[in-house]
Amino acid sequence: MKHGIVKQFDEGSAYGFIEDDINHKSYFVFYTAIKEEGYKRLEVGQKVKYQLAQGKKGLQCVNVYLAD
Repeated sequence: MKHGIVKQFDEGSAYGFIEDDINHKSYFVFYTAIKEEGYKRLEVGQKVKYQLAQGKKGLQCVNVYLAD
């Protein structure tokens, strides 16, 4: 899995962006990609681990978990 930091997340729109720790590129993330229990949201600055998959407009984050 890749590791990154949440750069932006809009609860109202239910999407945001995660910046990769290695290449510093930002990738789109939709709330349905968050695999944590309960209310699905991310906080700016939170460390996460994730995978990338091809979406309609390019690579996007899938299988997003909070990093330990």
